[in-house]
Amino acid sequence: MEKSKHSLFLSILVITIFFYFLIKYSVLQHVEALLLNLNPYLVAISLALYSLTYLFRALRFKLFFREVKTFDMFSVMCVHTFFNNIFPFRSGESSFPIILKKLFSIPLTSSSTALLIARIFDLITLSILFLLSSLLVNVLNGWLLIIPATLLLTLAVLLFLSYKTLYLLRKRNNTFERLFLFVHSFLNRKNMALTFTYSFLTWSLKFASFFFILISADFKISPIETVFASTFGEATTILPIHSIGGFGTYEAGLVGGFKIIGINVKTALPIALYFHSALLLMSAILALFGWIKLSRNRP
Repeated sequence: MEKSKHSLFLSILVITIFFYFLIKYSVLQHVEALLLNLNPYLVAISLALYSLTYLFRALRFKLFFREVKTFDMFSVMCVHTFFNNIFPFRSGESSFPIILKKLFSIPLTSSSTALLIARIFDLITLSILFLLSSLLVNVLNGWLLIIPATLLLTLAVLLFLSYKTLYLLRKRNNTFERLFLFVHSFLNRKNMALTFTYSFLTWSLKFASFFFILISADFKISPIETVFASTFGEATTILPIHSIGGFGTYEAGLVGGFKIIGINVKTALPIALYFHSALLLMSAILALFGWIKLSRNRP
């Protein structure tokens, strides 16, 4: 209970600071000007690309749970991603195992393990793309390259140690045995290659969607710069201070990324708020669709 209070306090504090900067830089007025000149066709392309990321996420989880239909898993992704975007501190992650348990009778341990594996592949893919984008935009801060390189090495070590630990504990009780068998059945070349492929397609399409969101507001940025800058916003979603809806934290990450490529804060902040709001709106539209579809599957 005490931890929840602290989390709520931090979220409110972050949002309060965020609103201070919105007022200080007259951000809402700038966002209104952006919206008046928005290109709706480019926004539609962005939504289409963003929708495809859900499809590849669904196909990735289908590798674990073949009994769930692709369209149903797509709907689960729609609802789950929205909860993740809205709830602070990644607490929306719990919606995935809960939905699969309630609607498809999939054990919580299996779905939670699959989600963890998917997130590890997300981090690996994001690190690779960030590393490549850092090299291509020729950032002056060479230390930035250390972050994805270190993360990739750390993930590789943790994966190895986790698997070995699970192997040693598998005889201790039935839970560890089931987890080991679930993970072991997944670990083959075909599944690993497909998981990485789907993860790469998911993030590539997501960044393509981001690019069209930005240029729809007549923001001058290249696809590679989009990958580089928006990675900072995406990274804030795993921080312990991620606020409600990500407001404040996500924008701070984006502004930081934009600043590194030479865009000043006064210009970057309205774009960041517009960008984040557009993402939440697209996520909400897809969540509504997913919720309607899943409501028909209720037992």
